Amino acid sequence: MSILKPFIRAIEDIRQHIAIYCLTTIVVTLNILILVFFLLIYWNLHCLASKFGSRLGIVAYLETDVKEGKIPEIYKELLSIPGVEAAEYVSSENAFKRLESYLGDEKSVLEGVDPAFLPPSFEIKVKKALFQPERLRAISKKIQGISGVSKVQYGKDWVQKLEVLANLTRNVVVVSGLLLLFTAAFVVSTTIRLNVYSRQEEIEILKLVGATNSFIEGPFLIEAILQGLMGSGLALAILFVATRHLKTIWGGGLYGVKPQFLPIEFTVIIVLSTIILCSIGTHISMKRFLKL
Repeated sequence: MSILKPFIRAIEDIRQHIAIYCLTTIVVTLNILILVFFLLIYWNLHCLASKFGSRLGIVAYLETDVKEGKIPEIYKELLSIPGVEAAEYVSSENAFKRLESYLGDEKSVLEGVDPAFLPPSFEIKVKKALFQPERLRAISKKIQGISGVSKVQYGKDWVQKLEVLANLTRNVVVVSGLLLLFTAAFVVSTTIRLNVYSRQEEIEILKLVGATNSFIEGPFLIEAILQGLMGSGLALAILFVATRHLKTIWGGGLYGVKPQFLPIEFTVIIVLSTIILCSIGTHISMKRFLKL
């Protein structure tokens, strides 16, 4: 029963100071809401980029006079390169058919053109290539060194631009996240400080009757934990509902990628971080003003 006493006192204190408690919880919710919003943008950008990354690969054009017996050897060499997931051979004839299909009604411009003018090639899929231009460059260099390969191409400009965008978004999320979390902790500690001032007589009486520091501080820490839990939980719930609604009205999404909510590990980290920072802010306030 003694273990439950701090919780009972915390609940009673919340009931007596419900206005201040609700106001602090709302402020924490708004801070975390902004943080999770930025984090959602970054996560969905990452999902969209990963979709492109699954389609993005390296094209190795072969020499026009490469012998047919050499192609299986090149194929094996390509698959032996670390990071290469798959390789598909595209003959000159197949490349010509693709070009005709791409031109559609305008394919008549290719009449009389020898399909051999298009070199045979290998379309190479790289594992998680996106946002790692250094690895793409290294793989491309190895492919270029294979006998029979004349030229290697990949979406270098796309990779670099997406990498810059992803890094910028990630930095914004990290910086804004730290600022917002510490702001939430500051707001909670300030509110607790005011609460302590308003209850100084009560606390003095508790000290006079022999109450320990942990007995006095316990309910305040419980309140801070509940504020962190409720604030982060409300923020995540709001954006979860918004994401589900957006997914419903968006239909097919953007390039086949629908809006995604944060993974469970992200949400756990957000909730725990908010609780910890709110608790630290409360403890600092109690230590400063009650000299615990």
